[in-house]
Amino acid sequence: MFDLLIRDAEILDGTGAQAYLGNLAVKEGRIAAIGYIPPDARSASTLNGQHLTLSPGFIDIHTHADIALLARPQHLPKVMQGVTTEVFTNCGLGFAPCTREGLAIQREYLGGIFGDDEGVDWGWRTVADFLSRYEKQGSGTNIAYLIPHGTVRVSVMGMEARPATAEERGRMEAMVREGMEQGAWGLSTGLWYAPMSHADRAENVALCRAAGLFATHQRSYDSGIFAATEETLAIAKEAGVPVQLSHLQLSGADIVGRAEEVLELLDRARARGVDVTWDSYPYAAGSTLVQALLPPWATDGGPESTLRRLHDEQTVARIESELASSGRDWSRTVLAGARSTTNRPYESLAFTEIARRRGLSVTEFVVRLVVEDELQACFIGHTQDERDVREVLRHPSQMVGSDGLHLPGKTHPRLYGTFPRILGEYARERRDVSLAEAIRKMTSAPAARLGLKDRGTLEIGKAADLVLVDPKTVRDTATYEDPLRFPEGIVGVWVNGVAVKRDNEATGALPGRVLRKPTAC
Repeated sequence: MFDLLIRDAEILDGTGAQAYLGNLAVKEGRIAAIGYIPPDARSASTLNGQHLTLSPGFIDIHTHADIALLARPQHLPKVMQGVTTEVFTNCGLGFAPCTREGLAIQREYLGGIFGDDEGVDWGWRTVADFLSRYEKQGSGTNIAYLIPHGTVRVSVMGMEARPATAEERGRMEAMVREGMEQGAWGLSTGLWYAPMSHADRAENVALCRAAGLFATHQRSYDSGIFAATEETLAIAKEAGVPVQLSHLQLSGADIVGRAEEVLELLDRARARGVDVTWDSYPYAAGSTLVQALLPPWATDGGPESTLRRLHDEQTVARIESELASSGRDWSRTVLAGARSTTNRPYESLAFTEIARRRGLSVTEFVVRLVVEDELQACFIGHTQDERDVREVLRHPSQMVGSDGLHLPGKTHPRLYGTFPRILGEYARERRDVSLAEAIRKMTSAPAARLGLKDRGTLEIGKAADLVLVDPKTVRDTATYEDPLRFPEGIVGVWVNGVAVKRDNEATGALPGRVLRKPTAC
């Protein structure tokens, strides 16, 4: 007697192998049988999978779900597109482990990219305490945790714009090691963001070595991408650990069309023995906090110091001068996730248009926006080229990560559309990858990267994280103008054998688990 039986589906097992017609049965949260199952087998629930594709649940290797999963545990933006495991924190932006002072700084500094936090108790300090919050309330997806470099650094030395001392570095290492012992899978860094941008090689190597694996938002993805990538590779080699290069992209007119060169650089590193892979999302635009556009020195000392500087006439003039010479195309920089009533009506408009409507220069508007939204506003930058997006996606070492931001108001459509967009647009329509390869990039590839041994492929005994897809109709519907829209063609989703989406509707179930890395690994 099975709990679930899916018959006559085209099975893609997640390995990249071609589909085969077969059946799959689930009992007590695990795959109990696969392939041929006798016609007289009984099950509490039997589904007809004819003309549908059955695959492992999707593992989103790059997310910012930290607070959204606590505030809205059903996690519908991801559940509805087939994601069964969320990997966070990424880009070094997160909240545990922390001191009381460090958590206060991070919450004020980063709150804008994590969405509404109504009902969230911000009382944790350790990774163990933080992860226990998800277990107590339940979640719509499984959770795999990366320790954020930024929180560790802020907890030890605040927002100071300088390299760490040996003593401070030792304290950070101890925090990372403790977090790893409590179940984290690695470290995430974000060298583009203050205060991590002030970390030197010694700090990066020490913390990455303590974690054993790191994912990194590089120091640059624009004209400095080659130097930034060489830095990433050097840190990984010196630390002797694998690295996941986050949201690989080429941003800016002066770097367009050079994806092949970047990939050749990475391939040469892999040939030398550097264990590097990368993730990307299927859009030619990125998104993050507006305050990240400020010069790094402007954020020294934390949120209060930053806002104080933005009220000083001479300092503002210096900031505006540096923004004006940054080379950013403000006509392709769009407001998203505004918090203030002043700026919320301008969401989805380019900064140049908003500045015109408000009678300001663009740089004046940027400063006003940061102040009026108290560091919380975000932007979408249309700075990439579709040719590069496709080139990166086609590489066998690429895997899919949404980098979705749970913003109030309008957000980047990647939060709701990444996985079905890959399946519909890039696999079925453009044929950049086969359906089997696309599924591998969403399942076994990220599972293997982290070391999730019982997920990512369809095998007897493994956890029953499953997605049933209509390969002929699956597509994203979220757009930049209307981003909060669920996809089509994701028929059913199961997490640990429990349906979280059935007949195209969310069930409200919270069967997700916190997946802790075994300390013996």
